[in-house]
Amino acid sequence: YQIAKWVGKMATVLKKDVDAIVLTGGLAYDKKYMVKWLKEYIEYIAKVLVYPGGDEEKALALAALRVLKGTEKPKNYD
Repeated sequence: YQIAKWVGKMATVLKKDVDAIVLTGGLAYDKKYMVKWLKEYIEYIAKVLVYPGGDEEKALALAALRVLKGTEKPKNYD
């Protein structure tokens, strides 16, 4: 429900000028329930693309490695 609300809020801010809505990460694996349910609420806004995967962990690990090697400075989010 919260995801559908967030997508609706973003569509409003973008004045419904949305090319596509991309669902990814772990939730995208649950096509039988989660993706189906979300599509019922959001696909009137734009085409829904589904790319299951857990690449978030890989991206975090690679960023940490760059900081440890000194090729990138850590960011501080206060």
